[in-house]
Amino acid sequence: MKSFLFSSLLLLSAIAASAQLKQPTLQEAAAKRWSEMHADRIVATADGNGITTSDIRRQIEPIIGQIRAGSKTEAESEKAIANVADETLNSIADRHLVIAEFRASTSGLPASYIDADIEETIRRDFNGDRNRYVASLRAAGTTPLAHRKSIEDRIIFEYMLSQVKRSAWDVNPGKILEYYEKNKIDFVRKEQVKLRQITITQGAAEKPEETAARAAAFTDALRHPAKIAATLERFKVAGKPITGTPTFADVAMRISTDDLAPKGGDAGWQNLENLNETVNAKLKTLKAGEISDPLKFDVGSTPIYVIVSPEAVRPKGFADVNDPEVMATIETKVRQINMNIAVKSWIEGLRSKHYVQEIR
Repeated sequence: MKSFLFSSLLLLSAIAASAQLKQPTLQEAAAKRWSEMHADRIVATADGNGITTSDIRRQIEPIIGQIRAGSKTEAESEKAIANVADETLNSIADRHLVIAEFRASTSGLPASYIDADIEETIRRDFNGDRNRYVASLRAAGTTPLAHRKSIEDRIIFEYMLSQVKRSAWDVNPGKILEYYEKNKIDFVRKEQVKLRQITITQGAAEKPEETAARAAAFTDALRHPAKIAATLERFKVAGKPITGTPTFADVAMRISTDDLAPKGGDAGWQNLENLNETVNAKLKTLKAGEISDPLKFDVGSTPIYVIVSPEAVRPKGFADVNDPEVMATIETKVRQINMNIAVKSWIEGLRSKHYVQEIR
């Protein structure tokens, strides 16, 4: 649709005002701009449903400040707002068409779906108080009946879109390979290491030298797993008994003080160049599965020791398309592309099937 909302939704610029035979005062211009901005009229109909300037204004008002802040001139700002208004009009019209398609093809939405949604809203947002819910609707200038209608429309719209998207959900290996070949530059990988780490911090009743000794003891135990159980007991580390041969992950979950502890110290794949210089240098001297010496870092007056262990390395170059991580990334992207295409095609079909009219 053309930008016919420009004069209806935007404030007139000073340039437009100066084009009049009589130059208005600032107060007159402001009054005129206020009146035009808040005037309400039907600007389009979609399958018989009127779309008003207030419908559009409600959706774009929250971002007008952001648009103006990012614009260099008033003219640029007004143009950007006009574009957003037109996009919003199209979106509202498309929504009406989707709902019209649902109503034309089914007997209607079961009332229980709407009831369940409202009850969940009351429980979640109003602590189960229906009176507070109704009062909130009144404060927002609406009624329970109007709100119920908006919920019904939302459920219908989401359901219809989900049905179209579901048809584009499957992604075959051929599509994955095709996307990879066309976008191979996006899969250039820097030199990486898959590592685990344990962070040891000084205890409240512990001296710096005791922390260093504890870090050294656990490093030795990690290098000789038969010592792990005794070392955990020596330092009174609580936790469930370890079954089988203890691992780096078992120790990390019990003694590490960083955010990776719940994952057994698993830091995943990391670009070597992004790691701390000390850690990076040490990793380059280790083979997969080897344990580093405790690496000391001074945070203020408190020492922190980090023990790292590389599990695997991969050189710089193109990521393998058969890598599960790469395949998952491409599958997500291709699926999203397919769904966008399916929805766009479907909406275009609805536009030709149902009636949309601009009202100037």
